[in-house]
Amino acid sequence: MELVHLASASQRRASMLAAWGYEVIQSPLRARERPHKHGIPISEQVEHTLLGKIESAQRECSAPLVIVADTLVEDPDDSLQPLGQPSNRQAALNMLLRLSGRNHRVWTGTALIQGNNVVSWIESATVSIDTLGDDVLEALIVSDSWRGKAGGYDFAGAMGNFATIVDGAEETVLGFTPQLFDALGND
Repeated sequence: MELVHLASASQRRASMLAAWGYEVIQSPLRARERPHKHGIPISEQVEHTLLGKIESAQRECSAPLVIVADTLVEDPDDSLQPLGQPSNRQAALNMLLRLSGRNHRVWTGTALIQGNNVVSWIESATVSIDTLGDDVLEALIVSDSWRGKAGGYDFAGAMGNFATIVDGAEETVLGFTPQLFDALGND
């Protein structure tokens, strides 16, 4: 079993790597994350933040194989406006209300770092969310499944009952680009 350092606090990402057969050492980066640039396409915002994570990981991580990732949800009304991780229940509710009954794009960037060799990818997937009634919204908020999740929802959790991927890969919605698994399979 090969060892990989996941420079992220995401348990979802760690479990995905473990399921792929990797022994995962997990620790978030100590450096403060670059703020997302606003007023540019979400793909570029993800790329900007991912580059900052790559630089931090190269300084902080000594494992031979390091992975960093970033995910943002695109506001369905404004392709330049990200829906990141909500800071509280009200922010999570506001995001879920924006997404309810609509399609939106999820953007993920992933980088595989092997010393000075860095390969990165940015992908998107389109997700359709059912119209969420008050009882469903309340259950999603009370469950705290929104914590640490871009757009305020966990596709692999409770929201999976109300969301469908219209285009793109499930891995992208869950926090990795599918190319990562292709690259890991080729090592």
